[in-house]
This record gives sequence, C-alpha cells and structure tokens, in this order.
Amino acid sequence: MILTKTPLRISFAGGGSDYFHDNVNIDGKVIVTSIDKYIYILVNKKHDDKVRISYSVTENVNHVKEINHQLIRETLKFFNKVKGLEIVTSADIPSSGSGLASSSALIVGMTNAFLSNKKLDKKKIAEISSNIEINNCKKPIGYQDHYSTTYGGLNIIEFKRNKKITVKKVEIKKNRIDKFKNNLLLFYTGINRRADKILEKISNTKEQLNNHERLAILANNFHHELTVGNLDNCGNILHENWILKRGLNKLVSSIKIDDIYNIAKTSGAIGGKLLGAGGGGYFLFYAHKKDHNKIIKKLKFLENIKFNFEEKGTQKIII
Repeated sequence: MILTKTPLRISFAGGGSDYFHDNVNIDGKVIVTSIDKYIYILVNKKHDDKVRISYSVTENVNHVKEINHQLIRETLKFFNKVKGLEIVTSADIPSSGSGLASSSALIVGMTNAFLSNKKLDKKKIAEISSNIEINNCKKPIGYQDHYSTTYGGLNIIEFKRNKKITVKKVEIKKNRIDKFKNNLLLFYTGINRRADKILEKISNTKEQLNNHERLAILANNFHHELTVGNLDNCGNILHENWILKRGLNKLVSSIKIDDIYNIAKTSGAIGGKLLGAGGGGYFLFYAHKKDHNKIIKKLKFLENIKFNFEEKGTQKIII
C-alpha cells in the first residue's frame, strides 16, 4: 500500500507567464508557495483484476480505459496500471475548481506513487506530471502547478525561452517571511469553476501574449519587495496582477466576485487576487494584521481558511 501527500499551492505573482511562447521577449516567472493543505492518494492492490477509484464519486470498472475521471485515467494509462488496483483520493479543504492547483497536485501525487525510484526525483515527477496533464489530457494550463506542488516551499520558478524550467528557493529572513505570512488572508468563495474552460478562452490570445511580459515583470517586482523592499507593495502587486487577469476574459470575474474584492479593499485590504484561472475558488488578500478582524467580519458569508507555508512538497509513504 502506498500513500502520497501533496501540498496545494498559492501563486502570488506571474501566473499566466508560466507557458512557453515562441514570440515573447522575456522568460516567464512566478512567485509561488506550497501550503499545509494537502491532496492524499492511497494506492493499493485489489483482490481481483478490477479497478476501483474513489474521489467525490466511486467508480468500479473492469479496465482503466473505462474510468470517467480523465486525470486519473490518463495517469494510470501512462504508467500502464490497467487492472487489480484501488485508488482513494482525499483533500484537507474543498479543492475541486479551487485555484489551488488541486488537479496538478492529484497527478503529482499519483506520479510520486507509481515512480519506482528509491530516491525522490522531484524534477522527474514534475516533468511527467506536467506532460500528462498538458499533453495527454490536453489541458490549456501552465507549468507552475506541477513544479510548485512537487518541490514545495516558497519558490521563484522561471520558464526559459529555451523551454527549460528552474526552481529556486526565495532567500528571505525568517522574521520577514513571518510578517508577510501574518498579513495574508485566504477565503473560500464556495464557487467552483472549470479552470480549463476559462483558460481555453484566454490561451494564445493577443491579450495573453501581451500580458506575458507584464506578468513576468510583476513577479520580479514582487520578489524584490518581498525580500528587501516594502512588504505593503506586495499587496499592491497582488492588486495589479488581479486587474491584469480580470481584463483577460469576462469569465475571470463576476459581479459577486467583484463585490467580494471591493468589500475587502474598503475594509482594509491593500490588495488581493482570486487564485488560479479565476471564476471562483479562493480569494487571497494582503492586509495589515490589525485589519484582519474587520475584513473577516465583513466577509462572514465566506469561509476563512487558516493556513501556513510548507517546505517539503510531495511525499510518499509505503505502508
């Protein structure tokens, strides 16, 4: 029996530049952290040759090709796991359509389970996972989710024009990162959305290509303000990042989402953003600690999620 534990992630700046484009003049770049909320994958041999998959529903099939859940089906096909298998998935918080990279964390956790390497090869896990979701499942997403959930920690991830990806830990003093973390608020909107539907509308549009450079520059600016600058400017950059994202397509926001954002801003938030592709999921806000209670009270119709940063990335336990 194998159990994997893979963190969800929060992307602060640069999301949308984590693609490879032939006609851009700057490398993509994101600032992202994994958090202590996890996707769990339990893999066990079954007593017969059938396949049982349990997530929000349960599927009992004779062969992997009959599985409805595309991400699980394609991952099992990639590893040639076709029969005699049981897989159970679970999550710490609502994660479907969340903007926390739950679909990528699911594939990363399964890839970690099925790779036979004795030593954890994070680069290989991230490469295989992104290939399964982007190429085999044909999802119009970027690469940051697979690398951030695999590696763990607060990272600056660069997407080179030569199609190489580098992951580097953000070097920052503990008291400074603690202050930054203590100024963050996370809320669950209760609105689920299909990220791939939104991203299909945005993918390879003129607006996306034009914003690639601006988003990467925002990530650079965020990195500077986070490590040596004014932490409050991180909130301003979150706001600017949200305005850019919101302008990409009408599906990114809605009247309800705009109302949530405006309530937080008028209650003391310096800035924030809807995580992931937009349309629903989780809102992240940056605000001084003294203003948190007011914001939480004004947004009492949303669930306030307590979280911390985590460092380990995907983990595997053989039972």
